[in-house]
Amino acid sequence: MQNNAKNQNSEGDATQTNTAQTILKPTFKEVAELVTIHLDNGLVFNSKRVKAANFRGLRGANYGKRFRMPIMPELIQLVYACLENKKYKTAEEVINSLSNTNILTGDTGILYTKEGMYVQDNPKIDRIISINQKSLENKLGKHEEKGVVFSDDKSVRFTPYNYLTRYQNSLELQRNTGIIALFGGEENAEKIARASEHCKGKSYFLALSDVDSPKIRVAGLTLMYFDFGIDIYADYSGIVADKFTYGVEK
Repeated sequence: MQNNAKNQNSEGDATQTNTAQTILKPTFKEVAELVTIHLDNGLVFNSKRVKAANFRGLRGANYGKRFRMPIMPELIQLVYACLENKKYKTAEEVINSLSNTNILTGDTGILYTKEGMYVQDNPKIDRIISINQKSLENKLGKHEEKGVVFSDDKSVRFTPYNYLTRYQNSLELQRNTGIIALFGGEENAEKIARASEHCKGKSYFLALSDVDSPKIRVAGLTLMYFDFGIDIYADYSGIVADKFTYGVEK
């Protein structure tokens, strides 16, 4: 009798064990389709907008395995391409993102000095953006465009305070040395000038033109209304909120 009871208990235990083994933890997986924007110059952007509370947050954001934070010379090419191809849904979404109070920005820092404006792509950042004037001076080379001096790799640019600020038409944008420095060359200045022609009014360039002591800033773009122009700002602090960008392929 005892042996029978023992056998029955063993069989019951085995049944419970087998039942427990057949109930597996369910898997759960979300798969989002990655939509990319391919430009004819080889740049590839992730169409997913990335937001952060400040510039440092954008630098540390997750852009995806293949992507990184873009610099301003790259972003203007995205904006221009989208305005020229508004029939595409992704282009329209980028334009709509520009058409509100959010600020499109890139991994580019600005240093205002008594001599003029320095622009540096991928500036050093710890808690805040750190740009050293002497270091930038040493990087500048012999290449110039409209008086804007470039480093050999074009990641650093300098222009004295001879640029036009406030409202201006597309031709003035194209010739503006502040725009050339900010966006990395005459070709990109021409692209932002052409982009502005999609708007009915003049565009607006806000930049410092005289400082008593060095000031570090970041840039931004907005397109509030097509009845006006493109707003180009080179006077944002790194802690200003409501900034966003799009990842570019490494």
